[in-house]
Amino acid sequence: MIDLNYNGVLEAKALAKQAHHEEGVRELLFDKVFDNKGRESRNAAWALTHLPSSDIKHIVPHRDSLVRLVLSTSDTSLRRLALALLERLPWEESDIRSDLLDFCLLRIVDESEPYGVRALCIKLAWLQCQHYEELCVELRHTLLMLEPSSLKPGIKNTWSKTLKMASTKCPKERF
Repeated sequence: MIDLNYNGVLEAKALAKQAHHEEGVRELLFDKVFDNKGRESRNAAWALTHLPSSDIKHIVPHRDSLVRLVLSTSDTSLRRLALALLERLPWEESDIRSDLLDFCLLRIVDESEPYGVRALCIKLAWLQCQHYEELCVELRHTLLMLEPSSLKPGIKNTWSKTLKMASTKCPKERF
């Protein structure tokens, strides 16, 4: 049995290493994430965020469940961890979720959201919007609603990089 009542990054990394090698452990972690039962769910998600890049293919089948979790959970930490897992995934045109995109666009400007959630929402919005000019324009307008001087360094860096990418990808005459 797996102990999900740990407190440190070393335990999360050890569990991720085990999940990397054992499909059963990996699936158990996903099951625990979607239980949405406090600390165990957060710790399971935390461990999954430490999976190596080569294991992204194991996260892809859980994309829709992770999106549903992001949209439904009231646990901000679990939401942030689920967003972090989604941000690691490739996003093709066929993967765009309008409900997730709407969620992200709203959270980007919501000052009551933690900076980590807002920064991940910026990244996820970009990953989806980059495929369509109209969405790219909408993201750029959303980003321009933020006052850069009021942003903390972590979100300001994400804001700046994404705004630059969106400005490059979107036609200048539209602004």
